[in-house]
Amino acid sequence: MINVEGRKLDFMSPHLFPARALCDPDLTLELPPYLTAATGMDAFTHCLETYLSPLVNPPAEAIALDGVERAGRWIETATADGQNREARWNMMMASTEGALTFQKGLGAVHAMAHPLGALDGPPLHHGTLNAVLLPAVLRFNEPAAPAKFDRLRQLIGVQGDLGAWVAELNARLGLPAGLAAMGVPASVLPRIAADAEQDPATETNARPVTRADYEELLRASMGS
Repeated sequence: MINVEGRKLDFMSPHLFPARALCDPDLTLELPPYLTAATGMDAFTHCLETYLSPLVNPPAEAIALDGVERAGRWIETATADGQNREARWNMMMASTEGALTFQKGLGAVHAMAHPLGALDGPPLHHGTLNAVLLPAVLRFNEPAAPAKFDRLRQLIGVQGDLGAWVAELNARLGLPAGLAAMGVPASVLPRIAADAEQDPATETNARPVTRADYEELLRASMGS
């Protein structure tokens, strides 16, 4: 995915597919804590949004659930202790599982993160955006998939508001409290909402999303 004239575009071709992918967690041992947290939340979000996608693909859902459980259990350890090979292995696996499964579809988090990541400035890290946007989207989506949310809470070991748990996790990981803390001005939100509505990830969100919904989600994600 690259930034072209304020848009993030995918370039896809069979010629771009690698013959092999080497997923070696030892290569991540020197990754700084902030990037460990942000990229880990990217993997977590891939798995969550894939699972919540309303499309039918039981194998993808099973893999996504395993990724949710691994990331939810190990991301804090991997961030706090970058030399912990067990934590790194589990986060590498969660990331790989997220990549394997998101053919089932993503959702509103990615639909907003894509145009936000294409802004001319400030440069916004994709995984950090996902982490910051995820709490509001989880609250928005829960009425459309209550049984799936119950399963997620069971897997992660959370009671109550899953969005609040993610916001608290972000804080423990040292990630920003909202888009404003990342330097996003409120003036761009209507344009981001319009672009998000047209993003392909909108089609597979757990609940239908309109431009007005996106404006509300973005404002809810700005933080104090």
